[in-house]
Amino acid sequence: MNDTTALLAWGADCLIANGHPTQSAPENVVSTPWSTMLRFRTSNGDFYLKQTPPSISTEPQIIKLLADKFHASVPVVIDSNDKLHCFLMRDAGQVLRATLKTKFDVELLCRAIEEYAALQRSTENDVNALIRLGVPDWRLDKLPELYDQLISKVYFLKADSITDEELQNLHDLRPHVDAQCKLLASYEIPETIGIPDFNDNNTLLDHNTQKLTFIDWGESSITHPFFSLYNCLEQAIKHHGVKDGDKVYSKLQDACLTSWLESSTKKQLLDAFNLSKQLWHIYGALGCYRLMVSVDLQALNKLYADKPNRLATALRKYIACCT
Repeated sequence: MNDTTALLAWGADCLIANGHPTQSAPENVVSTPWSTMLRFRTSNGDFYLKQTPPSISTEPQIIKLLADKFHASVPVVIDSNDKLHCFLMRDAGQVLRATLKTKFDVELLCRAIEEYAALQRSTENDVNALIRLGVPDWRLDKLPELYDQLISKVYFLKADSITDEELQNLHDLRPHVDAQCKLLASYEIPETIGIPDFNDNNTLLDHNTQKLTFIDWGESSITHPFFSLYNCLEQAIKHHGVKDGDKVYSKLQDACLTSWLESSTKKQLLDAFNLSKQLWHIYGALGCYRLMVSVDLQALNKLYADKPNRLATALRKYIACCT
């Protein structure tokens, strides 16, 4: 990615051109192999400049389409720079996780889930508009082929610690993947846009208006809506002490299904959701691989030194749930 100097100059010039002169030196608030985020403070509020690697740099175009065509609750993009692979957006509030860490509010998290699911549903009849922007097509009829492509990356998988025995297991499971995808498709739940890491940390809350805004669309794909919804439940377990099967988990799971109750029974939706929990590991592995080949892999592995082999872990979890 480009150095910070060029980002600072473009960001400051862009804000001035739009009538938002900065009041102080910008702050670097995020620096990862996949994202640099700078905060500019102005008399008209805070603005954030985000830069990503070229292969996942269509985020501002995705956000604009979601806002303009589908009226989605996404950040307001001020401007973008294709050469620097970055864009400026207006502040939309505090990360929801910070609020929930202070006092966990299951109703608030349910509202976030339901609003995100409603956003997904709003795009389901025109996913081709998103695909034309470069959003990957990971729909269920494509997933077996994508799985084939992934497990053919032998050198890459072995470098991530997959063994020969595990690789054979993955090849043996290929018919199972196909059968599961066809079964999940039979529930006729329309496929739509999804954020692989949808959770309360990629949701912003404006404490003045109580408006929720969904962020981090650069790695989105067109796929089954339950994959990213289930990810949110997994993050609630990890960060808020929710336990699979308890009353809070059941309430959150119900929130994941609410948007589809007019066209399916709750039992059908639960059956589909439970099936998606297994295929979610393949979805997660595809997301890991996409990120790994988009960034400086050495820097990524260093950042996740305490959680190594994330791609291999996702594939091992799929093996475990199928055997």
